[in-house]
Parts: sequence; C-alpha cells; structure tokens
Amino acid sequence: MWAYFKMEIIQFMSNKKNIAIYVILLFFSCYYALVIALAYDPIEKVDVSEIEARYLTKEEFLNNVVINDWTHPLTRFAASIYPEWNEYEKERLDAIKQDNLKNYAEATFKWYTYSDNIIFNWGGEILFYNPGYYTYGNDYARMDGHYGYLYSASRYQGYSEGKSNLSINVFEERTVLQTVQRLLHSYLPLILIVSCILFTVDVVLKDRRNPTLLQGLPLSDWQKLMVKGIVSLLGSLLAIIPLSVGLFIIGTKYGFGEFELPVPIYSAGEKIFSNIMMRDYLIQNMLLIGCWFLFFISLTLLVSVTIKNEFANLLVCCMFVIAEFMYFARGIGALRDVHWYPTSYIQTGQIISGYRNFLYGTEALTLGTALSVIGLSACVFLFLTFLISHRRKFKLF
Repeated sequence: MWAYFKMEIIQFMSNKKNIAIYVILLFFSCYYALVIALAYDPIEKVDVSEIEARYLTKEEFLNNVVINDWTHPLTRFAASIYPEWNEYEKERLDAIKQDNLKNYAEATFKWYTYSDNIIFNWGGEILFYNPGYYTYGNDYARMDGHYGYLYSASRYQGYSEGKSNLSINVFEERTVLQTVQRLLHSYLPLILIVSCILFTVDVVLKDRRNPTLLQGLPLSDWQKLMVKGIVSLLGSLLAIIPLSVGLFIIGTKYGFGEFELPVPIYSAGEKIFSNIMMRDYLIQNMLLIGCWFLFFISLTLLVSVTIKNEFANLLVCCMFVIAEFMYFARGIGALRDVHWYPTSYIQTGQIISGYRNFLYGTEALTLGTALSVIGLSACVFLFLTFLISHRRKFKLF
C-alpha cells in the first residue's frame, strides 16, 4: 500500500491541472497582498481628525446650549447624552495623542458600548451608526451597525484587558493573523473548498487512461479509493503553502499579529459578545474546513464509483457549494431548521464567530452541530462507497 501511496502522490503533484491550481492560488495570494490588502478601508478605523471633529462639535453645543421651559425635547435629549459621550471621546483623543494605546483601547471600548446603547435603544430616527453601514441600499443597516459596534466594543475590551502588543494596525485588523480572520469570515473557506473539489474531481477517473498499470497491485478497490482520498486530503491541505506567500508580504508591512489577540464571538441567545483567543479561532476554523475537505472527498469518491464521469463529480460538488444561496434569507432560521442542512456551514469563519446565527436569526448554527452534520454526511458517503466497491460485478475503472 505504501508503494501505491507514493505512486498516487507523484501523480498528484505532477498533474498539470493540480499544478495550475497551486499557481492560481499563488497569484491570487500575491494579488491580494499587493492590491486588495493595501486598499482595505475598515468601517471602524482609528481616525484622529474624525474623533476630534465629533468632540469639538458636541463640546461647542454643550458650551452654548440653554435649557429652559421652552427648550425643544430633542435639544434636551442631546444635552443629556452628550456629556458622557464626549467624556469618552476626550479620553480617546488624549490617549491616542499620548500614544497610550492601552488607555485608548479602554476608552474606545466604553465609547462603542455607550454609543450603541444610545443609538440602538434611544436614537430612533435621529441618531445613526457609522455611515459605512448604510451603503449600497442596505435595508439592515441599523442591525448591522448594532452588530458592528458591539463587535468593536468586545474587541477593544479584549485589547484593554489582554497582554498583546497594541498598534494602529492591530486596532484596524490589518496584521497577518487578523487578515486571515477577516478572510475566513468572507471568501477564503470557499476558495479552499473549491480547490479541494478541483484537486479531487479526477483522482479516481484519471486511472481509466492506464488501467493495466494498477490491475496487478494486491489491493482491493476499497483500499485504492482510500489511498486516493488520503492523497486528495494532503494535496488540499498543501494549498495553504501558496496562500501563505501573500500573507508573508502583508506581514512585512503591517506585522504578523499575535495568537493571543481577541476575536469576538456572538452569542445569539444572549445577544452579547465574548472573546476567544486568535489561536482558538484559527484551530476551530481549521477543524471545520478539514471536515469539509473530508465531506467533498468522500462525496467525489461516491460519485466517481457510481456515475464515473468527471463533469458529474464537479457538478454534484458545486451544487453543494452554492445550495445555500437558494434558501438563504435573513431571519429564515426562525422559520426553518437550517442547522440540519450541511450547506449552511460553508462559511466557516461566520459559523465560528456566530455571525451566521445573527443573519439567520437562530442559535443552532454551532461548531458542534456543524461537525456532527458534516461528519455524519461524510460517513454516509464513505459507507455507500464501501458497499458499492465490494459488489462482485463492480469495476473501479
């Protein structure tokens, strides 16, 4: 079996399609580092001039307002909420000008907490979140702003209480580890999963071109399939290498970050955030993505021994990747049991962080459920493949 494993590894690494995939991943990684990462403009960023403008505007109002029996209710409201708001704003200004980033983090945590409480609970239609949440006709801007401010408050609380080295790049989530966190929250899981599918799509059917080379091997068809699955898994994990080139480029400019940095996790039931370490967040994502690799490899093996067509492999796997778009709608989790659909867990970073629960309006999309549903599905696929491969009339090629 070891000889067959080495042969499969050599064939995998010399496959022109697989080489092309690695090259494309390398190109994407470098393009992201040199173009997209440089253009990254976070909604919640450290902008001294913006902080100062807000502070001076409120301070001017407080110094000149006159409260009497004829004062408008909105003016009274502003006069009641601005003093504490400006107190936190002043603390932020002083801390950033003194380069005391620990105090800045603590003051910013208080500012986001207070701001969200005022805007979400008392602001009505007169107070708004950062304008960045209201772009592109977002009908859920208020809820997204609420989530964003609580997320930022939790993050800055972690900075103020933790022992990590702080910097502006850390506050704006530009370091390598924070970039990986942001990518896991967006399209990196899809890139890795699609790469796994492309690596695996021909791992069985490629041998039809030279079937006589394998007929003399003292291995059962099931053993051959398992070796091919292991090789596909290893090849999919190696996709991290070309992607890491771009991350190294980002690290030389913005820093690499620390594994003790806080990552906010949303609890849908309590509607609050808590922090976990970056290390734990990355490990959980790796575990879930690895589980997805096993899911699609086992699915490809099953389709390969039943339909025996590479295009069918690609089509079936892609249907699982895009299936969530067919039923996704904000809040639908309160009406449908979407947590039983394996396809609801494609966005691994959003599952771990709880953001998918926020979008779906449910508490059920958890890491434990994801591993159970995806793992059980993969086991079913492998069991069916095992039964088919042990039929007397079955031929692998």
